[in-house]
Amino acid sequence: MYRRNFIAIIAAVLTLSALAPAAHAQEPNMTAAELEDLLTGNTVEGQWDGVGYKSYFGPNGTTIYDPQDGDALTGRWRVNQQTGQFESFWDAVGWTSYSVLRTAAGYAWGRDGKTYPFAIVEGRTVAD
Repeated sequence: MYRRNFIAIIAAVLTLSALAPAAHAQEPNMTAAELEDLLTGNTVEGQWDGVGYKSYFGPNGTTIYDPQDGDALTGRWRVNQQTGQFESFWDAVGWTSYSVLRTAAGYAWGRDGKTYPFAIVEGRTVAD
């Protein structure tokens, strides 16, 4: 009896541990309305490929990207109402789409199978 219960407990633990990474990988995307509320008039702080940055998202659709290791750039941003994705425009690349995910630690950009965590700071904390 003890052995049967022990095996059942081990099987349950293994099943739950196998499901945990899958649950973490399926972080829900934000809706278009949630995303607009989150970004509009606020600053995002994070790291992109190991480089720290801040980005401000103005209510007029202007965005300022300020990397720690370079000069600030001004671009455009919007939320695609059909897909619920964040889209940014930079002269060098045109419009690019990103999913925005809720995570245990806050939020993350999602693009090409990678995620890039970020934090929201209320208001504008970058210069022009």
